[in-house]
Amino acid sequence: MKLGHIAGFMLLSVLGGLAVLGAVRLKKAETPPWRQDTTERPSAQVIPAEEPSPEDPSFPAFSFVTYNVKNWLISKQSPEKSPEAKAAVIRILADASPDIIGLCEIGDMDDVTEIQFMLKAEGIDLPHIHLTGGEDSVRHLALLSRLPFASIGKPDTSIPGSDQSMQRGMLDVTVDTGGRQVRLLGLHLKSKRTVQEFDQAALRLAEAAHARKYADTILAADPEALLIIYGDFNDTTRSLSTRTIYGTYRTPGYMNPIHVKDSRGESWTHCYAVEDTYSRIDFVTVSKALKSHVDRKDSYVIDDPLWDTASDHRAVVIRFR
Repeated sequence: MKLGHIAGFMLLSVLGGLAVLGAVRLKKAETPPWRQDTTERPSAQVIPAEEPSPEDPSFPAFSFVTYNVKNWLISKQSPEKSPEAKAAVIRILADASPDIIGLCEIGDMDDVTEIQFMLKAEGIDLPHIHLTGGEDSVRHLALLSRLPFASIGKPDTSIPGSDQSMQRGMLDVTVDTGGRQVRLLGLHLKSKRTVQEFDQAALRLAEAAHARKYADTILAADPEALLIIYGDFNDTTRSLSTRTIYGTYRTPGYMNPIHVKDSRGESWTHCYAVEDTYSRIDFVTVSKALKSHVDRKDSYVIDDPLWDTASDHRAVVIRFR
């Protein structure tokens, strides 16, 4: 073989080796395929569903609804809620047939009695009502109940160490279920709407901390208190303000959030149309003593087709057994 041929053959061999080496290196650099492990493993442990607690004859069943009705205000205020929107709210509430309703974003007592009258026309008689508020002179919190009130608290809504107060106040009503007393704390925390006067997130957190401290005094006085903290928290379940209301997990004072869904398995309660976002910001939480009485199978988010005619929120129904 001629010398030139030998040199050419060696060059081809070297180039071929480099090509193979490059391919090997490239293959190593690629994302490896998913491991195909055919080793037989023991099946995962199946955790049985939580068994319902035995019936407690001293605790009559009742149902509760929390609902932000979006600016149900007296006619001189703006924006005025349309007759179609009001009718949709009443339909949604009447279909749920609640014993107690906690309302957010309601105007004055005339508005509360208007809802009361319209519900009664649909067969839902809620004769006991309470209205309260905070710094916001327009939008308030209200409670309507078939069950009589045992007491009405008057929480101090001023936030210690600050010149601010809770914008919508804090509702504190104890109802007599016919053997047991259930205490309800209603909240409507500061919205995420930016204002020039203060930081909205900081105020919402301060409101949550103030409400939590108030709840702590209730539970310190009676660790077995049947307590509900509910309302429009204006933030999601993992936010700092919402978790502040819950308290410390696995402690006696922890307020257990009741996670509910609609008929499609969706849990959102608020639609922010400007950004086309859907989130869960309306909550019902219960104390340890009340947790076992929650009927989770019959508690849900209402997904009536007229929900967006009625409000930008959806109502949450919790049934207690």
